[in-house]
Amino acid sequence: MFPLRPFVVLPLLSIAAFAQLPDGPGKEVTVKVCSQCHEIERAVALKQDRDGWQVTINKMSVLGMQAKPEEIRQVIDYLSANFAAGALPKVNVNTADAIDLESAFSLTRSETAALAAYRAKHGKFKSLDDLKNIPGVSFAKFEAHKDRLAF
Repeated sequence: MFPLRPFVVLPLLSIAAFAQLPDGPGKEVTVKVCSQCHEIERAVALKQDRDGWQVTINKMSVLGMQAKPEEIRQVIDYLSANFAAGALPKVNVNTADAIDLESAFSLTRSETAALAAYRAKHGKFKSLDDLKNIPGVSFAKFEAHKDRLAF
């Protein structure tokens, strides 16, 4: 038996991931667009409402994702329909990891790093008002999602 080379294994992994996604309009485009930078499983691991998916796609565009406006619309439609947030769980700002903070509160990586640094220096947050003191982080992002906050 011949060993599989990486250039053979990676497409096989993509095919397996593709097969596991729900069928629907935009599936192929979503795989094409989201697979540019990371495995498709990472993209669909988030459960977000339409606005959350729009923020994520905007972030990916800034990071270099290549897609036409029509493809972006199809991706957002597909993800919103198939990976929508149900009752969104609360996110504990004292214990959540970076990806959960970013997706729950639409934070950038630099804002998440600022939150972690502030928390390490000043201790746990006890209330929504404590989040006003984090330099470089838009308090409005927390206020907009205050129903998801836990301390």
